[in-house]
Amino acid sequence: MRLALLRSTVDTPFQIDFSWFEKQNISLDVLLREQLCDQCAREFGDTVPDETLDYVDPNTGEVFRVDPIREAILSHCQWRPDYIGNETPLAIAVFRALLANNNRPMTPKELYQRIRRGSPETILQLLTRGGVKYGILPAR
Repeated sequence: MRLALLRSTVDTPFQIDFSWFEKQNISLDVLLREQLCDQCAREFGDTVPDETLDYVDPNTGEVFRVDPIREAILSHCQWRPDYIGNETPLAIAVFRALLANNNRPMTPKELYQRIRRGSPETILQLLTRGGVKYGILPAR
């Protein structure tokens, strides 16, 4: 995988490898919960139903099965103006942009267009130098 990271360009698509969290013994559930807006975090409280929900992509009409936290991010949180704000650390902004895109692969150019922070080159450097951030790897 290291060679793929070294050869990546601003046109290389990236996505979150959710299995990475388990391999690193990191709780994905905790990290996803931290991405909720304040309103959704209050609504969920300390519990999250152990179920999957249908999410209908408003652009394509595709139906996806997702957990309740990801459904909240897709249907509510991502639309808030402060979901990816200027104060959001760049790595978290990229992570949130991928979550908001239902983890469909995005290139650093596309990520830049979504978050309007740094530059495509800066985002590429973030994703390819100094180890894996938030499970974001070149798409397979």
